[in-house]
Parts: sequence; C-alpha cells; structure tokens
Amino acid sequence: MKKKKMKNLKNLLFLGIVLFVKLNVSAQTSPLRFGIKTGLNLSSATVHDATGTNSKTGYHIGGTLEYSFSQKFLIKSGLLFSTKGSKIDQLNASSYIPSPIDDTHTFNASYLILPLHGAYRLNVNNTVDIVLGAGPYFGYGIGGKTTQKLNSGSWSNGSTENEWKTFGSGVYDENRNWLHGTTLKQLDIGIGATLDFEYQNFVLGIGYEQGLKNIATQDSYYKPQYKNRAIQASIGYKL
Repeated sequence: MKKKKMKNLKNLLFLGIVLFVKLNVSAQTSPLRFGIKTGLNLSSATVHDATGTNSKTGYHIGGTLEYSFSQKFLIKSGLLFSTKGSKIDQLNASSYIPSPIDDTHTFNASYLILPLHGAYRLNVNNTVDIVLGAGPYFGYGIGGKTTQKLNSGSWSNGSTENEWKTFGSGVYDENRNWLHGTTLKQLDIGIGATLDFEYQNFVLGIGYEQGLKNIATQDSYYKPQYKNRAIQASIGYKL
C-alpha cells in the first residue's frame, strides 16, 4: 500500500514539473508577458521658488506587462505603486517676498503609476538581453502628508511644525498669504527612460522619471512650480 502511495506521489510530482515547464515555455514564446517588480526611488522635485531642494528615498512595487512586436521591438507598461517626495528649504523664497521664513517643506506622496514605453531589445548572448525603453508615464496621487517645519524660532502659538495632506486643501496663515501650505494636484504626467538587464526570467533595471506637468496647486502672484523627478533601481521577474 505504501509503495502504491509513493508511486502516485511521484507521478503527481512528475506531472507538476511537466506542467510547470510547459507553461513556462508557453509564456516565453507568447508575445504578451506579465511580471512583477520592486525597487527603490530616489526622488526630488524641480521647484523654481526655493533656496534648496533635497532628495527623499522611497520605493515602488507592482506588476509589469510587455508586448513584443518582434524579437527586438516591444511595448512595456504595467501598474506600479510608487512613493515620491522632496525636502525643500525656504519654499516661498521668491524675490517678491521681502523676508521669507527659514523653514523646510517635506513632501510625501504616494502614486499609482502607469508607464507606456517603446523599447528595443539587444541580445548579448543566449541568456542575457539589454532592453532600452522610453516614453510617457501617467501618475495619480492617492495619499501622503506634507510637513512645514521651522528651522529656527516658532510661530505665535509656540508650535514649530504644521502638517497637512499632500493632495488636499492645505493649511495657511490668513494674515500672511506667502505662508500658504503648498498642496499638489493629483494628476501627474511626465516622461521616463529605463535600462534593463535581463537574465532568463530575471530583470535588473535602472530608470529615470521627469514630470512635465506643474502640479503645484497654489494660485498666487509668484506662480510656484513643482515637477516630480525620480531615479529608480529595481529587480523583477517575468512570468
């Protein structure tokens, strides 16, 4: 009886291995491939109304999709959850403001990102490919908090820090318009580029995203601008 059970177990194991290999070969020969990837972001912002802009570390994770028109040309897309942000010294340091306060705004923003890149695959050998991609991306902000912290002194109520939703109505001092708590528009549009090294089903990549859309919501006389930018490093697996 035990021998029969062992034989059945071996048969099931063999059948499972055969099915896995068959599905894997089928996936590799199909022009449509799905995958997963995750990695780190080093993000900042292009801001015209600040004395200094520093980077923040974040991450991204999600699913990938590619469609091959030929062995060399393909389209890459997917849907990623990505955290971006920046640290900005004296955000309202415009020449229109005689005495900007010494403060730091820290933007934390979570996005859903949909890239749409045209790509070119270069075969290095039988197991290694290099894939170059470029094209637009579309992002939609879904959460995050922004803080404004005084680097010296305090406000009249004794506090040194304010916080509000990054995508929202913000907070501000009614008596001093230039202290508006900056918020961001949810829709972000930009352009990106990627360089991927593929070894069999594994992918190691680096990329860059530059926002083209001014997502600052402030509507004041000095017209602030805020555009996302990020350097990315990722690891993935193609199913």
